Amino acid sequence: MPDKVQRKDDEQPKAKSGKVFELTKSILTVILASLAAAWISHHFKVEENAAAVYAESRKAATNTSYEVIDIIGKRHYYALRAAIGFQYHDDEMVHWEQYQNMVAYWNERRYSILALTQRYFGEGAEQQLKNFRPKFDYVDDKLRAAKNAFQDKKPMPEDFEKPGGLLPYLYNLDNEIRNFSESLQTQLKGGQVDIYSPQPPLKKP
Repeated sequence: MPDKVQRKDDEQPKAKSGKVFELTKSILTVILASLAAAWISHHFKVEENAAAVYAESRKAATNTSYEVIDIIGKRHYYALRAAIGFQYHDDEMVHWEQYQNMVAYWNERRYSILALTQRYFGEGAEQQLKNFRPKFDYVDDKLRAAKNAFQDKKPMPEDFEKPGGLLPYLYNLDNEIRNFSESLQTQLKGGQVDIYSPQPPLKKP
C-alpha cells in the first residue's frame, strides 16, 4: 500500500512538468509565429517601398532624357536654320537671334542637365553629353563669322554647303544626337537608371 501512494506522489510532479512544458511550447510557438509574421510583413514593406522609389526614379530618368534631348535637339535645329539662313540669304538676323536665344537657354541649363544625366544615366552618358559642347562651339564660331560678315556687308567667309562645310557637319551632328538619344532610351528600357536607386543597376562614381 505505501508503494502505491509513493507512485502517485511521483506521478504528480511529472504531470505538472509535462503541462508546464506544453504551455511553454505553446507560448514559444505563438511568439515565433508572431516574429515570423512581423519579419515577413517588414520584408514585404521594405520591398514595396523600394519598388515605389525605383518607379519614381524611372519616371524622373524618363523626364530627364526628354529634357536633355529636347535642349540639345533644339540647339541643333536653330543652328541648322541659322546656317541655312546665311547660306541662302533668308532672314539671316531673325534666324541668328533665334539661335542665340537657344544658346542662352542651353547655357542656363547646362550644369543642371549634366548633373541629372550623370545621376540617372551614369558617367558614360554624362561624358557623351559633354562631348557635344566643343562640337557646338565649332558651330557657334562658324555662325558668328557669317553673322559678322553679314553685318559688315561682306561676302560669306565660306561656303557652308561645300564638302566639309558647316551644313554637312550639322547633318552628321544630327546623327550623333540621334544615337545619343537612342542610347538613353535603351538604358530606360533596361531599367539601368539612377545611381542612388534602391535597386541600383548603375555604379556610383
